[in-house]
Amino acid sequence: MSIVHSAYPRIRFIGLVCLIFCLSAPMIAWPQKASAAIQATYYVSPSGSDSNSGTQSAPFLTLQKARDTVRTVNGSMTGDIVVYLRGGNYFLSNTVNFANADSGTNGFQIRYEAYPGEKPVISGGAKINGWTQDTTNPNLYKATLTRNKKLRALYVNGQRAYMTSKTISALGGYGTYSITAGQASWAWESGSQSAGTKFNGSDLPTTTRNPSDIELETQMTWNRVIVSVDSIASIGSGQVAAMLQQPYGAIAQRINWSPYNTSGSQNVYNVFEWLTSPGRFYFDRANQTVYYYPRSGENMSTAEIIAPNLETLINIQGTPITGRVQNLAFKGISFAHSDYNLYQIGNSSGAATVQAATVVTAYGNPNWHRDFYRNYDVFPGAIEVNAANNIQFLDGEVKLTGADGIVLENDVQNALISGNYIYSTGGTSVSVGHPQHVYANDPSNYQVSNGAPASKEKFAAGTEAIPKNITVSDNYILDSSKLFLGHAAITAFFTDTLNVIRNRIENTPYNGISLGWGWSNFNGNSVSTLPNIPTATAKNNNLSYNHIVNTMQVLNDAGPIYTLGSMPATTIGNNYFEGVPAGHKYAMHPDEGSAYLTMQNNVMNVNPGITWTLNSDNTSTFGYKHDLNFTQNYATVNKISNYSVPNSVIQDVNAYSDNVWPVQAYNITVNSGVSGSYRGFITPAAVPLQDYVLPASVFTGATTTSIGLKSTGDASKFVWLAPAGTTSFVEGATMTKASGTASSIAVPQTSGTYKLYIIDAQGNRSPESKYIVRVTASASGSVYEAESALLSAGAKTNSDHSGYTGSGFVDGYWLSGATSTFSVNVATAGTYRVTARYANAQNNPSTVSLYVNGTKIKQASFPRLANWDTWGNQTEVLTLNAGTNTIAYKYDSGDTGWINLDHISLAPVKFEAESAQLTGGAKVNTDHPGYTGSGFVDGYVTLGATTTFSVTASTAGNYNVTARYSNAQNNPSTVSIYVNGTKIKQSGFPRLANWDTWGNQTEALALNSGVNTITYKYETGDTGWINLDYILVQ
Repeated sequence: MSIVHSAYPRIRFIGLVCLIFCLSAPMIAWPQKASAAIQATYYVSPSGSDSNSGTQSAPFLTLQKARDTVRTVNGSMTGDIVVYLRGGNYFLSNTVNFANADSGTNGFQIRYEAYPGEKPVISGGAKINGWTQDTTNPNLYKATLTRNKKLRALYVNGQRAYMTSKTISALGGYGTYSITAGQASWAWESGSQSAGTKFNGSDLPTTTRNPSDIELETQMTWNRVIVSVDSIASIGSGQVAAMLQQPYGAIAQRINWSPYNTSGSQNVYNVFEWLTSPGRFYFDRANQTVYYYPRSGENMSTAEIIAPNLETLINIQGTPITGRVQNLAFKGISFAHSDYNLYQIGNSSGAATVQAATVVTAYGNPNWHRDFYRNYDVFPGAIEVNAANNIQFLDGEVKLTGADGIVLENDVQNALISGNYIYSTGGTSVSVGHPQHVYANDPSNYQVSNGAPASKEKFAAGTEAIPKNITVSDNYILDSSKLFLGHAAITAFFTDTLNVIRNRIENTPYNGISLGWGWSNFNGNSVSTLPNIPTATAKNNNLSYNHIVNTMQVLNDAGPIYTLGSMPATTIGNNYFEGVPAGHKYAMHPDEGSAYLTMQNNVMNVNPGITWTLNSDNTSTFGYKHDLNFTQNYATVNKISNYSVPNSVIQDVNAYSDNVWPVQAYNITVNSGVSGSYRGFITPAAVPLQDYVLPASVFTGATTTSIGLKSTGDASKFVWLAPAGTTSFVEGATMTKASGTASSIAVPQTSGTYKLYIIDAQGNRSPESKYIVRVTASASGSVYEAESALLSAGAKTNSDHSGYTGSGFVDGYWLSGATSTFSVNVATAGTYRVTARYANAQNNPSTVSLYVNGTKIKQASFPRLANWDTWGNQTEVLTLNAGTNTIAYKYDSGDTGWINLDHISLAPVKFEAESAQLTGGAKVNTDHPGYTGSGFVDGYVTLGATTTFSVTASTAGNYNVTARYSNAQNNPSTVSIYVNGTKIKQSGFPRLANWDTWGNQTEALALNSGVNTITYKYETGDTGWINLDYILVQ
């Protein structure tokens, strides 16, 4: 042991302030002490010895030894205690347990960390050596494995191998297995079920090895159920019966909604004769031999093949409420290779449940709500935490697990799971809470007839506490639920202040995040399980800024985010869903009982063949959904199942069928997923760098000068936008460049479709990006497409009438409150002509209210046009501030509504002469007072003096052009006026009192749509002698 000091930041949890919707992703505020003393430092190494002193030169061998040593010095800590694990494998023979005695004290932490630059792997398995090629089947290799139980997982070179399997048809139940209530601890009720399942004898051989290691799996809409075989027997007529291990086979058949089914399609696992494809294995338990069919490229003489032994690697278990484990941190450590041989009851095993990452544990009421979920448990985790406070898992890995990854079950507070790569978990990657937390510390009278008593609760009264202040952030969760397909990547039951933010979740068979429990069965209404006693344990949760990719790949009836039950003050916002296949699937699924949810600013790139974008059905018959706010969301397709949810605001999504998003939606995609410092998890191994940097397609209008990017983090690289197929890169109107560390890039000035490329320091070009940037540069000034505006209260994008510009128009103005809010930028403060392109075939006129920067300016009138395919223009002159302004068109009380908005365009009304193009002796001066701007233009004493204004008109037509001038010379003074290079007339400017007096002179001039020039020139035949201050174009 060595005593050292360090400036490692002290991290103490104080909770996470609720996130507010914004365009940039929030950061977690974990207060830090600038420099905490280090009380002691220990070292552990795979080459060490537990007889050593734990110094850097004489490290311990095991984590257990380090833990036990820390126990001798942590009674009254004066600084953090650090245990460094050197790189290499630590193969555990037993679970490493941490109890209250292993806590950090006096507010200091005990930190188990990877030694800088090294990777320690805590493994729950053991290497298998001595592989030889099987002489009877050269495709197979075999090795001796001493093991007394079935092998369900094998890990080869860091990848998961699978048991053999085949899908066959079951022919129904065989025999009867009867249960009498009270015959055993698991027998809560009496009943009988099938003892076995019948198959054709040609499908399932009776002579196969180790029949008691075979598993049968049936698939339901949202779940799969597993039971184990005891034996296989011929029963005549060419049939065999797979007799189930009991009592679990009966328990699995007992449950409602998704029981094990003895008929229909069955996935059958672990039959030796089916070892015929690469990446599969079979363990012959009777002969203690494991067989493996290598994948292409795997060299069995050098492959690292690990068989798991332990279900749980790390178990943090304090005394609930009174003696929590506190102040432990694990950083930079890889936890891998856990085991799971299904839920065991007696000599039987299986994994059956109604839904999600739960398992039935007793033969009880088929309706699990009646038992308060007391006969259900969660799966074991490679890491389990109970009765703990301020526990952190940082910057590490959890991978290749037999069941769940990290499980935070009961009485866990102030936990942080951040910056981890969580890969190929057997079940859910992160599980928080427990189904039995529907109530905490249930009184004895919390029971219904024919239901389990409170004494069956897993957590005795006085020991139960809802997980609170849990943050799961910046993790890359890849390929979760590989063995238990009905699990979400992140599962949370009843939680208080759970923050799941900035994670990337990718490739799941079912949903990405499952939040909540209890359905509507515990809402306290007259038909609920306990009338007048609603559950109140789930609340204040936040799912935001997550990038959820390729969910719902196998099962149905859910979406990337799925919720259950009442959760006051819960937010689901600024998430990016990418990839939900067609079928009985949804983008957002607030299921039964969901209430008090705000779902806002989510972008949902889904197959248009999904059933619903928002499944908001079942609000009264049994779902009882209410208080749902679904607003300002974007999706490929707009399919809302039900708008009439009680006390709710359900808006249509802004639909973009080509998944090319407006800038507001695109910004959500850029800010979703892990923070930049964790990009190494994702790219280039999982996602090409160019597709990481440009995470979605985006379209821009003429006023968009740049778009956001995810930074490459590499200053030696450059990011380019250029046309598809570009191989030579030169900045210009069709190509723009940014540094590899930039978080934005200028968009090209020319209309077109662009791809993103990465160029490295050697000039090597990446492939072009999957996504595009579509630029629409307008010749008619500052045009803001309505579909890119902020739409609320029912205003939505549509494309069912012709003639619009951009990618659509905005309708919904038959709904009171419908609002389109444009964010516009002007260089200088002043008055501007704002022209709305609209359609109206309803009223004459239709009216909506016009707001500037939140203040109502007037009620604007839109004359009726021929039909809804006819577009007109409505112009207002508005005063705007320099910089960003908001212009909103809102259907207010007193308005008629009923317009469609295509776009608005802005053109200045006032043009200062000193900003015009001056030639022929015209020049800026300030020697007379009363001018506006920074001066005025004189020089009209010289023949040829010219002032040329560049003026943008949104539409062609006649405009009143008023020049503010002074003239104390002639009555009148005259100059010539030109429009677009053509002389229109000689204009006269009456004499005024003196050169300090200013007057106005107006001409009606015809302008084209777009940019025009208006010129005041002193030429032959004119008198000259005027000063020009500005012109107004109206």
